[in-house]
Amino acid sequence: MSDFAIPQGRFHLSAGLDDAIRRSCAAPIRVGREAHPVFGFVAALGGMGAKVGDVCRGLGLAFDRGAVLGRCRIDYDAPLTVDTQYDVRAEVVLLERKASRRFGAADHLTLAMTVSAAGSPHARLRLTTIMPAAL
Repeated sequence: MSDFAIPQGRFHLSAGLDDAIRRSCAAPIRVGREAHPVFGFVAALGGMGAKVGDVCRGLGLAFDRGAVLGRCRIDYDAPLTVDTQYDVRAEVVLLERKASRRFGAADHLTLAMTVSAAGSPHARLRLTTIMPAAL
């Protein structure tokens, strides 16, 4: 959609990090190597080659005026596992301005992210961030 390039990033999902997430939300102890499913989201955002705010600012969007998460969809191709290094690719797929009762106009940015290991996708996300239209 856009010529704006987001660098590829990496995310190391350690057993210790998975243990900490599980403790924080009272999830069952991990059996085997399969990580908590929240890591589809955590790995995508944490491993993206640029921060969401920096992507928005790079596109001239008013991220600092109050961005909110509009929507997130995660599809899993395979479970994420601990002690695995993941490649994260992200791209801008949609940027549209919509009327907003609260802001008058709001920009909706949709990013697509793929979390992969050894060339195989494990999680695919579509994340929409909404922010007031730039002045």
